[in-house]
Amino acid sequence: MKTMIKRWSKRTAFWSTLLLGFCSSQYLLAADDLEQKLEALSLPSNQAPSLNTGNSSEKLYSVQSRFVPLHLSSELKVAGAMNFTADSYIQSQELSLAYRFHINDRWNLNLSGAYVFNSFTDAGKKLYELERLIPDAAWVKYRGDLLAGFNPFYGKFRVSMDKVFYLDQYIAIGPGFVTTNKATAMALVGDIGLVFWAGRRLSVQVGFKDYFYKQQRELSSGYVNDILGHVDIGFLFGKVNS
Repeated sequence: MKTMIKRWSKRTAFWSTLLLGFCSSQYLLAADDLEQKLEALSLPSNQAPSLNTGNSSEKLYSVQSRFVPLHLSSELKVAGAMNFTADSYIQSQELSLAYRFHINDRWNLNLSGAYVFNSFTDAGKKLYELERLIPDAAWVKYRGDLLAGFNPFYGKFRVSMDKVFYLDQYIAIGPGFVTTNKATAMALVGDIGLVFWAGRRLSVQVGFKDYFYKQQRELSSGYVNDILGHVDIGFLFGKVNS
């Protein structure tokens, strides 16, 4: 009996030692493999990871300050506008041509001139047709302005996985003039809105422009605000990065 117990104890010790050795070897192999993987990930600070991975689907993107650089470039714009604060007897729309010179990505100068189309509203038509009276109203014939513009915000919005539009939020201010059927007056002009860049040449500008001036009428005069909603289509000239 003692002999059997001794044999069983030796076998137990043998298999326990064998199992312990096997577990220790697997642990050392796993630690060595992990250390090799960590060393493979360690790269010098001035060395980029290799892209020759064969099955990799990773894409690298470069980051730049603007998609369309504007430094010392010129832009020609055609615009349409509507006067939201015209006389109650008059409705007014206009077409304009403008030139914008971009000093840099933030600052620009805008020179524009407009021809204004006027017609009677329903109230003006009734007054003329029934009473044969022409309202004591001053309607604008021409406008012009020279504005200094600033782009405080530049951003983008995505319309699909592959389509992105870039935009500038702008403000502009400067002197101008307004010619009505009564007189020509100097004006203080302000403009605010967004410029959307479709590609590297084409721009779409949406904004509100305010002409503050002294309006002369037949029987009275006073300071008024002509607030216009306008949409401009522009084309950028000059060298742009491809």
